Amino acid sequence: MAALMLWCVAVVALSALACGMSKHQRDIFSAQISAQNSRWFEIAGWAMLLLSALVMIYIKGASVGLSEWLGCITFAALAVGLLLTYQPKKLLQANVIVTVLFGLLLIVSLI
Repeated sequence: MAALMLWCVAVVALSALACGMSKHQRDIFSAQISAQNSRWFEIAGWAMLLLSALVMIYIKGASVGLSEWLGCITFAALAVGLLLTYQPKKLLQANVIVTVLFGLLLIVSLI
């Protein structure tokens, strides 16, 4: 369950990084966004990735945690890449779905 939760965080983080890139902004938002908003997307994306790596290192140790983190990041990058290639307008909707899935997994894991 931790791997699926990590995948959800990675999808949102990589989507935020994509939203910060000017070449994807026209596809996602229909127009480029301001430089300040673009920078905030980049900061949020990197912060989520760094925080998720630190959490995995804390929970599972450095070797296993980082290995699992890299694996989940790889599959998240595949999902975001496919969305950006075939349905870039649906990226924000997919983030909402992934965030809801993360919330449900968090509730189930706490019960």
